[in-house]
Amino acid sequence: MKVLFRNKDEELKVLLKENDKMNNFRVVDSNLEEVNLYNIKGKKILLSIPSVDTGVCSIELSKFIHFVEELDVKLISVSMDLPFALNRWCQNNSENILATSDFRYHDFSKKTGLLMNNGLFARSVILLDENNNIDYLEIVENTHSEPNYKNVIERIK
Repeated sequence: MKVLFRNKDEELKVLLKENDKMNNFRVVDSNLEEVNLYNIKGKKILLSIPSVDTGVCSIELSKFIHFVEELDVKLISVSMDLPFALNRWCQNNSENILATSDFRYHDFSKKTGLLMNNGLFARSVILLDENNNIDYLEIVENTHSEPNYKNVIERIK
């Protein structure tokens, strides 16, 4: 699969499909603490983003935080940002998201195939049920575009 990043095609070897079980992975949070997917209970929206320091990513995170306020779902983002950048973003915007980084283990990248050649993640939305099965998967074709929020929210409900 190809995605567009700054008008350049980036080839992905996506290892995810709807209805498959998401493999466990480990990342670190904004405090450099290890996080394992399977230790997070309940429904989850998993967002892979290029960087919290870009306008589109910041808008996307803020919108999802707002959309899930009334829903029983955990919101998790994964990027290659350093935890210090994630911490700064959360303090300036919202603490109602588990912002994580794959910079240390590269475990999420190996298990999803969402890492572009430029070292950043393609923009994607993965909705997981209570058993970590993939209920919805959207890989945004142009990383400078936002995902289809309406489709995600409809699938959650």
